[in-house]
Amino acid sequence: MEGDPMAVALPADALAEILRRLPLRSLATARCVCKAWRAIVDGRRLLLPELLPHSVRGIFLMYSDRDYPAFLSHPSMEPDILGKLKFHRLPGQWNRAYVLGHCNGLLLYKDMQGLHVANPATQWRASLPPPPPPLPGRFDEPPHLVFDPADSLHYEVLIVPESPFIEERAEPSKEWPASVWALCAFSSRTGQWEERAFVREGEAAGMASDEVLQGSNAFGQNCSAYWQGALFVQCNGGFTVMRISLSNNKYRVIKMPTDIGESEYEDVYLGRSKEGLCCALFHDWYKLRVWILDDSCGTIEWVLKHHIDIYNSVSPVTSVFGENDEEGPWILEDADSGEHYGQQNLQDVNKDEDDNKNALVKTKVEWDSDNDNMVDSESEGVQSFFGCVGVIGFHPYKDVIFLNLSIERAAAYHLNTSRVQLLGKVYPDDCYSNAAYIKSSFPYTPCLVADSPENKLEDNVEG
Repeated sequence: MEGDPMAVALPADALAEILRRLPLRSLATARCVCKAWRAIVDGRRLLLPELLPHSVRGIFLMYSDRDYPAFLSHPSMEPDILGKLKFHRLPGQWNRAYVLGHCNGLLLYKDMQGLHVANPATQWRASLPPPPPPLPGRFDEPPHLVFDPADSLHYEVLIVPESPFIEERAEPSKEWPASVWALCAFSSRTGQWEERAFVREGEAAGMASDEVLQGSNAFGQNCSAYWQGALFVQCNGGFTVMRISLSNNKYRVIKMPTDIGESEYEDVYLGRSKEGLCCALFHDWYKLRVWILDDSCGTIEWVLKHHIDIYNSVSPVTSVFGENDEEGPWILEDADSGEHYGQQNLQDVNKDEDDNKNALVKTKVEWDSDNDNMVDSESEGVQSFFGCVGVIGFHPYKDVIFLNLSIERAAAYHLNTSRVQLLGKVYPDDCYSNAAYIKSSFPYTPCLVADSPENKLEDNVEG
């Protein structure tokens, strides 16, 4: 163990075999002993390999002109994932529901009854009490979900301010965030919202009155990602990332790469990939840059991992759906209209031959993220592509980024090989506006850990 001179260093293979024989609860405890043990448990997937599959089973999408989310998934997924969440709708009134975040299989969303945390795979759901109202002159800040089933089945929700409050900006000598940052936090252990103090490590983002700190993500999503025991949240319109550690109540300000222009901050997508925490940005339309956060040498810095012109790769994709109207195999489930969009017949693809109640996948054939629906980049008749491209997520276990092509189709782009997979339709047919856009998106990775029967969705949602 780190820091223990009496510890005997075992070969990694021998240690893995010892850890493999531990009961699950003891294995979860051993995972927290030191970084080396955690790397072995995670790298060899010793903990709950069946209950925490390393796969993306779909993408939740929120649109600028629609009141409810959509879910894009391969037809091997059980259908009607959104229907099982049973968004509360008040008769005769304007209703809406928002997916606000996703973390390791749990979903944070808000409907007409308030905030909820749900596990779509097991149909468990918990309603949260209302958070404390914001002070006069302040607006509601976005909540962020933290859940690590390898450590605990409890979850937490943090409300993180995007930028300095008005009264803070009025003080020219005031740093932001403060050296002790008070955040509103909900814990499933206590079932209550409480004020929680986080102590800053390192420098502040700047002075509260600095113009660069006044940005917000009004037209984009407030990205956050959980990685190595910490929550990373975009703030200040994308200019900074806050690393918040709930284990020791400390936080650190991380500024975006210096080669990102100030006008580009709000377009940065923050997420987690196979490489760790990363951010992505398009510039000059089709030039994709991806940075990885590196803290291996004691300092924290962004390292440019990919700088790719994807124009030639995505043009065949747009030619396919332009000429042949091919939509791809994934199904778009729209909670707003209740419609399903896609080429597959849902009545034929969801035959369940397994009686396991926790089974998420209803067919024996899942989407192969390495081979299925690859687009031939050398095919004849490729047309020029003049649309926009946006990031809608990273695959957390592969070097793959999910792209939105002109609000038409979703595609998976393999960063190391430039191969492209056509996924499916990314926007419902009955769009309301030509200016519509995808406001936020969350790749969904399932967690099949069983929940107590009394927390089933059917028992907690009013009709």
